[in-house]
Amino acid sequence: MKKLSVVFTVIVVMFMIACSSAPEVRQPVSDPNVALVNAQNKQLEKIPVTGFAYKSAAVPKQNWDKWATMAAPVIKDVINKLPEGYVLQVTGHADGSGPEEPVGNKPGNIKISTERAKAVYNALKARGIDSPKMTYKGVGSSELLPGVDPRDAANRRVTFKVVPKK
Repeated sequence: MKKLSVVFTVIVVMFMIACSSAPEVRQPVSDPNVALVNAQNKQLEKIPVTGFAYKSAAVPKQNWDKWATMAAPVIKDVINKLPEGYVLQVTGHADGSGPEEPVGNKPGNIKISTERAKAVYNALKARGIDSPKMTYKGVGSSELLPGVDPRDAANRRVTFKVVPKK
């Protein structure tokens, strides 16, 4: 029953992400890479890493193996086609539980989401996807899934997007 609920949650999250629209990269109209970057981001929004336990950054092994088989080639292809001046950002997210910044013995959502992003970044590197055009960042609970309860486990995820290099 537990496996069924995990699978169902993953499917629901992937469906919601596939149905939502990714924010388009706002670059000067003269930037010829905008169309490519937007197309890459639409492709990437369909492959989040999900299933993180509450306040945990450990990459869920059972989900990771299935995800990596399907999505790692997509990630590698996006990195290989990145236009100059852009990077692939591995973005960690947290649910709306707890504070954003550390309070007492609570690490805070920013720290947890950054650790999730770094864990997936390192797992990709261990899988042979290592590039100076890849970076990671945690955004806490600032980018919750629309229409989903802020405390829902579906918000505990790692996403990918092509962003301008800083």
